[in-house]
Amino acid sequence: MSFDIGETEMRCECELKPEEIEVLKSIFEIILKFGRSPTIEELQFSLKKPSEEIIHSLGDVEKKGDFLLRKRGSQEIVSVYPLSLTPTKHHITLENGIKLFGMCAVDALGAPIMFNKNAKIVSYCKECEQEITIEIRNEEITFMSHPNMTICSPKTQVYPAAETTCPFVNFFCSKEHADEWIAKNFRLDNVNQRSVKQAFPKIRECWKQNGEMLGIR
Repeated sequence: MSFDIGETEMRCECELKPEEIEVLKSIFEIILKFGRSPTIEELQFSLKKPSEEIIHSLGDVEKKGDFLLRKRGSQEIVSVYPLSLTPTKHHITLENGIKLFGMCAVDALGAPIMFNKNAKIVSYCKECEQEITIEIRNEEITFMSHPNMTICSPKTQVYPAAETTCPFVNFFCSKEHADEWIAKNFRLDNVNQRSVKQAFPKIRECWKQNGEMLGIR
C-alpha cells in the first residue's frame, strides 16, 4: 500500500482475501487496545485459529505491497500501515490515551481517520528540528502549531516503502524550510510538496477507505 501526495496518484486499496482482512483487523484491534505489536498467541486467541494458519495469512499479506512488514527471520510485526510498531519521530496520541507511531508524516495524519479517533500528532520539522503539533477532531484538522506546515514525498517509491520511502516523507514547519531541505537532498523534479491543508482531504479519503475495508472504523 502506498500514497503519493501529488495530484496524479493515490493507491490506497489492495485486493485482500477475507482471511487476510480478518487477521489485519485483529492486529489493529490488539494494537488499539494495548499500543503494541500483537503476539502470535494473542492472534490465535482472538481469531480462534492455529498458529500455522495465522502465520500463513501474515505471509500472504506481507507479499501484497506494504500493508505489513515482519522483522526478518521472525514473526514479530514491525509495521502495519499506517503504523510503525517501533518508535519514529511521528507520535500519535489517540483520545483514549493510547500512544502510537506513524510510519511517516502522511501516515500520522491518516491513522486517526482510519481508526475514526480524535488524536494529537507531535512530530518535527525535518529541516530545523522544531517541534510541530497537529490536532484532529471529528476527521478535521482543528489545530496546527505552524499554519504553513507542509509535507514532502518522493515521487518514486520502491518496495518495501516502509524502509525505502517513509524516512523521506516528512513534515516541515514552512514551505521555505521544505524548499531548503529539498535543495540539499533531492532533485526538485523528484519530490512532491503540498501544504498540510492541501494534502489532508486526499489523505482522509484514502485512510477512511482503508478503515472501512478492514472494518475498524
